[in-house]
Amino acid sequence: MIDAWFLTFLFTVAILIAVGGALLLVGYMATLPAAFDFGWRVWAPTLLLPVVGPLWFARSHWAEYAKPGKQLLFGVLLLLVAGGLLYGAGPHFVDRMAGGIK
Repeated sequence: MIDAWFLTFLFTVAILIAVGGALLLVGYMATLPAAFDFGWRVWAPTLLLPVVGPLWFARSHWAEYAKPGKQLLFGVLLLLVAGGLLYGAGPHFVDRMAGGIK
């Protein structure tokens, strides 16, 4: 029998990870080349700290890079929500599935 709640949970986590990862990647690809224009003291943290560096760069140059900054921020938030769902509700579904095996 198909468990509709498990499929909904799985679909939600998968979509949150996919969209959050895509937003994070797009925001990173928009800020990294731009950081090279500001010298090595700016691009080094942006390149070496994959999440924090681009967020710091977008925050310090918010007037020009507000859109990539928002993409990075929402990408991180979506990934945190997906992780919270996975570790928060995941054990509930594992217990339900393990109960069906006995």
